Amino acid sequence: MTSRGAMTASPESGRVRYSTVGASPLAVTETYVTDGKTLDWNIDLAARVPVEIGDLGVTIPVQGPAGENPAQIFERGFLKHQFVSGAGSFFFYVRASGAPPFLLVTAKPGTKLEYFTPGGRGGGSVFIHSAKSGAAETRGMSTSTAPHVAPWRQAHTALDLKAGGTSSYGFRMQWTNSYDELRDALYENGLFDIRLVPGMTVPSDLSVKFSLRTKAKIDAVTAEFAEDTTITPLGQHGQSRLYEATFRKLGENMLTITHDGGRKTYLEFFATEPMETLIKKRAAFLVNSQQIKDPSKWWNGVYGIYDMKAKKVRTIDDPDIFLDRMVYALTCDDPGLSKAPYLAAKNVSFPDQKEIESLEYYIKNFVWGGLQRRDDERPYPYGVYGTPNWFVNRDPQRRLDYANKLASGATAKRDLVKEHVWRNYDYPHVIMMYFHMYQIAKMYPEMSKYLDAAGYLNRAWETARAFYTYPYEIYPEYYDTYKWGLYNELIVLELIDALKAEGHAEQAKYLTSEWEKKTKYFVYDDPYPFRSEYAFDRTAFESTYALAKYGATHDMPPDENLWFDLKLKKWWSHPSVKREDSRAFMDRQLASGLVVRGWLNPAYYTLGADPGVSYMAAMGGWGVLDYALNFAPSPYDWLQLGYASYLSSWSLMNTGTAATNYGFWFPGKENDGASGWQFTSAKTANAWMGSSFPGGVTEPRGPWHYDGEIDLGYGGALRMAATVVTNDPTFGWIAYGGVIKPYVGPDAAPNVGL
Repeated sequence: MTSRGAMTASPESGRVRYSTVGASPLAVTETYVTDGKTLDWNIDLAARVPVEIGDLGVTIPVQGPAGENPAQIFERGFLKHQFVSGAGSFFFYVRASGAPPFLLVTAKPGTKLEYFTPGGRGGGSVFIHSAKSGAAETRGMSTSTAPHVAPWRQAHTALDLKAGGTSSYGFRMQWTNSYDELRDALYENGLFDIRLVPGMTVPSDLSVKFSLRTKAKIDAVTAEFAEDTTITPLGQHGQSRLYEATFRKLGENMLTITHDGGRKTYLEFFATEPMETLIKKRAAFLVNSQQIKDPSKWWNGVYGIYDMKAKKVRTIDDPDIFLDRMVYALTCDDPGLSKAPYLAAKNVSFPDQKEIESLEYYIKNFVWGGLQRRDDERPYPYGVYGTPNWFVNRDPQRRLDYANKLASGATAKRDLVKEHVWRNYDYPHVIMMYFHMYQIAKMYPEMSKYLDAAGYLNRAWETARAFYTYPYEIYPEYYDTYKWGLYNELIVLELIDALKAEGHAEQAKYLTSEWEKKTKYFVYDDPYPFRSEYAFDRTAFESTYALAKYGATHDMPPDENLWFDLKLKKWWSHPSVKREDSRAFMDRQLASGLVVRGWLNPAYYTLGADPGVSYMAAMGGWGVLDYALNFAPSPYDWLQLGYASYLSSWSLMNTGTAATNYGFWFPGKENDGASGWQFTSAKTANAWMGSSFPGGVTEPRGPWHYDGEIDLGYGGALRMAATVVTNDPTFGWIAYGGVIKPYVGPDAAPNVGL
């Protein structure tokens, strides 16, 4: 054994020890021991005098995915997943590419985690004791308008040691090569491998079943609201204990697993109203509370940003935090443009005359000739204006004034010289709106007054042609239509089918060619096509799956000189195109998508959701569920994850009944049907939506009080809404989104019915 001051090392035994030196009131000894497969990190505390430890936290430095170099982002950047929930806590790190190995860190017996602080995609601290920092964090605490938002769900504890007293904690680190190995490692280390159906956001007309695969001795599973919760043990299945729970109290519901002589692990659920109620309430709220009808304003007809805290719609005249560059959120881009497509998609299945009239008012007064150039406007007919809004972009002097206000220099002014119909992110929202209006007019012709089905289909087609033309011609060095995954663009495939059915073969052929260009580029020409306008976020995963699925199910021509890249002055060609190549790309796409989707960490704001429970919880989740139904060799894991993704972001909605004052997050009838933008899972964190607001915006735990882009996610959820019946290997026959009941008829004995 060798010794160097406060460190002793014994390479032959795989042990390193660090100890504090001097007459510190508290002696801290950290010991690292490895057997070649695991690394145990033990922390021993010894008090020389009476000591109160308010905070005891740990941090593992890690590089998150950042920068512009794809290999650096995806192979050297890591994201952290965590389950900070008492004695069963763990966290693990995954490369952004999704390729193993994964580094798992588990709490050892006697150690619990009760609190964490945000620290970006790879960082942040987790706390064994947090009485000091937890109590000190008072930003955004409960108010009369949001009484439920702030409380932290676990106690902030301290440790009191008498003179001579000791306490020990520990973590185990180990590498695993798959998610199944992660589950097995949790089991082998005495923690919980947990599965749930249909998810942890639970509609009130459904129950949830969950399995606890563990070596722990379970003493009890108890409810936070015992009188409003029914927990039914369902027996043993292999190494798992099965349970069913029904929640009658809307909002957050915590179940406590007491095990191993008093240790506690927590499961956080969110109970909400039935899915059909949520879908209809959201649409009605957009029409009744968020649409601005004021002919004296240039934004007449827009669906504005709703502020749940103030119970009002924010406008150009009353923007609150949406200043300077963030002004776009009030009328356009993804926050503004996502609402009408959701509303139109909802009315395909649940038509409502008032809502359809609202959509047509929006199209007539805000979109046509405002947000979108008319068919008789030259140049760029059917072009869609981008940020900050069409009112600025339609006037060259306003464009220049806006650029000078935000930034000086050639770049900003160069951008504003161009006619601002080149932001390709904006087009798919408008295409989706028109396409669903076509469906509405075709299915319910008496309910559509502004255009007939043929008129809406033509608008969808012309907007799609503009989408593939203007951004690339005007500004190819910026957002490239063919190289970025864009939310809602998969609607082009439905549009192609409709054009074929309506006899527009040439238009369908054109759009098919453009879609196939992008498919081939993603499959063959970029090893990391999962980035978006930022280095690595979640926006691309709906598109990348849709492109992969198309290539895996269609024979595409192996074109030479397929298309010319104006920026790189390069021809892209694909002399050999195979379905199996797209299928392989699908697997890579899913692996990277799982990196930003909670799977093993069971809480309603993580399971199935991306960080923040944003619009991509459902949009990217659509691909997960579709893969389960159509491609997965073993579909059951993917069904569990996909359906949890579908349900997860509905926890952001503020809904309820008179008995619950119409909502858990921001009560009051005025907010019944409102929604948050994203979710803050830390006690408090800064929200990027306030980037232009002096001092920024701090949001407490819970949904952000603005709705922003979330209707992108609700629109994606409508694409994946389904009832799925399956014989799950853990839970047996179940109906995702439904209830299986015995069939009661003359031939009832051999049958099961829904």
